[in-house]
Amino acid sequence: MNNVSTKIFLLLLIVCVAVTSACSAKRVRFEKDPEPLPKIETSQKTETSQKIETGSDVKTIQHSEMRGVWFAFYDWLDLPRDEIGFRYAVQNIMTQVESHGLNAIFVHVHSHSDSYYPSNFFPASKFAIDSMSSNFSFDPLKIFIDEAHKKNIEFHAWLNPYRVTFSHTSTMKVTWDEIPENSIVKRWYHSSPNQRYVLQHGGNFYLNPSNDEVIQYLTDAMTELVRNYDVDGIHFDDYFYPTVRDDEFDATDYWQSGENISIAQWRRNNVSKLVRSVYNAVKSERSSVQFGISPAGNLDNLRSPNQYFVDIDHWLAEPGFVDYILPQIYWGFDLRNSDGSLSKYAFEPCLNDWLSIPRDSSVRFYVGLALYKTGRNNSEWIYNDDIIAREILMSRARNTNGFVLFDYKNLFEGESAREVQNFLPLLK
Repeated sequence: MNNVSTKIFLLLLIVCVAVTSACSAKRVRFEKDPEPLPKIETSQKTETSQKIETGSDVKTIQHSEMRGVWFAFYDWLDLPRDEIGFRYAVQNIMTQVESHGLNAIFVHVHSHSDSYYPSNFFPASKFAIDSMSSNFSFDPLKIFIDEAHKKNIEFHAWLNPYRVTFSHTSTMKVTWDEIPENSIVKRWYHSSPNQRYVLQHGGNFYLNPSNDEVIQYLTDAMTELVRNYDVDGIHFDDYFYPTVRDDEFDATDYWQSGENISIAQWRRNNVSKLVRSVYNAVKSERSSVQFGISPAGNLDNLRSPNQYFVDIDHWLAEPGFVDYILPQIYWGFDLRNSDGSLSKYAFEPCLNDWLSIPRDSSVRFYVGLALYKTGRNNSEWIYNDDIIAREILMSRARNTNGFVLFDYKNLFEGESAREVQNFLPLLK
């Protein structure tokens, strides 16, 4: 090889080495970077929820469609009582929520004037710790929230404000004798003279919705919760007043109030006073936290003069009560009246009636769906396995903001299996 050829060969060799090194270096950098997530085609756009620091507040960017599930007080009975076992079980719950295409969980944290976390206001719940006289050895609520947020799942703290005792089955009940003597409920009940903080009706005990001190106490308890925990929402369901006549329950307080309105409207005002108080407290503590309510789906019952006393028209039309409403529209498409005609509480007419209520632009609308009915002893629910899927599609067609399924455990029950498989593709 002559000198010219040698020089050309060496020059080409140097260039090749340089290019190879550069490519190698670039390949190493790419190998250190995480692989991009695969693109998933969805039937509706879903934004990523993320935390943004805004001074002392934390703003949550909400998902564009709420896809939630309720986790009730009796679901807690299946959770281990030791910290390691509890965390493992909650991690599995969040994995299941995520794998089902859901993005929010509504967890009971105060169901019977109790708490599922260390609280200065109410004793520990028997559903979280076995005995209301016990103290928490770890913080189950913090674990729940942490594990939810690791999966980008919103955590909504679910509370029943007035209920004290309750009896459904041998395991799903809270009796008066179980409540510790030093609890606020017992101390109020035995106060002398009796200030009517706690009332008894129909064999159960309730906090008095008309008592201003009760309203303030409940508001302070919600403030403690929002201050101490990174919840994404505070959530009430349909348990407000029990069914009562005009001369029962808190009627004495009504007569003593001197109000020149009906007792039904007075009772609605009592509930609204609590709702507005909690809304203001939540927003003052952390403005990004959602406050919403899931009332019964039957509008006639909500407007009844002897039950619930939910002033639904007022709450929806005026800002300052709720960030969202989530009616429990727990019927299928073929609900019939006794004469065979279609009931106005069949899913489509009921949804339409709810959406026809004048609603402030700040109030979002979610739909509660009855997963617990699927595949069970009701002709429509037993002979159809796509009711939930059709309800999701209709809710989307009506431009609602999402849905929540009742209940978590029903995602895994055999009766619901075909229904779940039919709506899963809508969530991918």
